Amino acid sequence: MTPEQENQWLFVAETRDLAEGERRVVAGPDEDILVVHTDGIILAVGNQCSHQALPLDEGALDGDLITCPYHNAQFCLRTGEALSAPAYEPISCYDIKVEDGRIYVAQEPRSN
Repeated sequence: MTPEQENQWLFVAETRDLAEGERRVVAGPDEDILVVHTDGIILAVGNQCSHQALPLDEGALDGDLITCPYHNAQFCLRTGEALSAPAYEPISCYDIKVEDGRIYVAQEPRSN
């Protein structure tokens, strides 16, 4: 990876250190990013519920859905879509890259 490319991606973990069902929170430039290994894929979203800006990282996982541990709003980890009240706004989604056994997350959210 070139130095310029490294500036666009944040290291998350070695692939062997993020088992199925595990998650990590990475400090991004604008918000913390929640990285989740679920259903055989790695997904990343902003670690902040759009309802009251509380962290999502302790929420229950069900496949590609996460439930906010505070008010039970549900979000799709693939799209960021809010799936239940009290949240109505989506959360940000981030691209993931796996290279040489290492997981990286983009510093900037993707545009939906």
